[in-house]
Amino acid sequence: MSRMWMAGVAAMAVLLPAQGYAQATGEITLHAKGQFKGAQKIIAGPRQYIDPPFLVKSVTVPSGTQWELCSGNTYSGCRQVSQSVKSMVMTVRSVRPVAGIIPADATASGQSPGQPLRGTGQSLRGLASEYFVTPEAGGIRVEVTPGTAEAMTRLAGDFCRTRGWRTSAHERLQTVGGRFYLADVLCVNDTGR
Repeated sequence: MSRMWMAGVAAMAVLLPAQGYAQATGEITLHAKGQFKGAQKIIAGPRQYIDPPFLVKSVTVPSGTQWELCSGNTYSGCRQVSQSVKSMVMTVRSVRPVAGIIPADATASGQSPGQPLRGTGQSLRGLASEYFVTPEAGGIRVEVTPGTAEAMTRLAGDFCRTRGWRTSAHERLQTVGGRFYLADVLCVNDTGR
């Protein structure tokens, strides 16, 4: 009976296309040569201190994802990529996936266009973290200028420190009326990143 089962599994493996593994794994592939050739480094999540640094000449980005390729060991000097690039030159020492910007079609209800957005000041506090949907300072949403992931990460860390936490473990950007604001900030004392 087990031989028949194993034969059935082997037959199914032959019939199924090999692309199953290659489908949207969420991994970014760094290539040492242009046109997606040469030595490869496959990265599945955030990674710091890539040693030796990898000279990237092309990159394969999974559809629907966005990543930061950074020249610094701890996510500094970053370039965002949201699609594959067949020709580039960059020395990469850290890489991380980034969430896309949360879009908003209009300003918050009851607020005039062009005026600073007001925050709710509400949070959800636990024993080891505190979550802010719309972080604010002095009743006004925290604006991120320029609207880059690097600025977002820095401001989220600053925001958490003003609230008595060590750093931010998660943060997002939201656009409202062409301006960028912090959103979904999770403040913690130990990131585990």
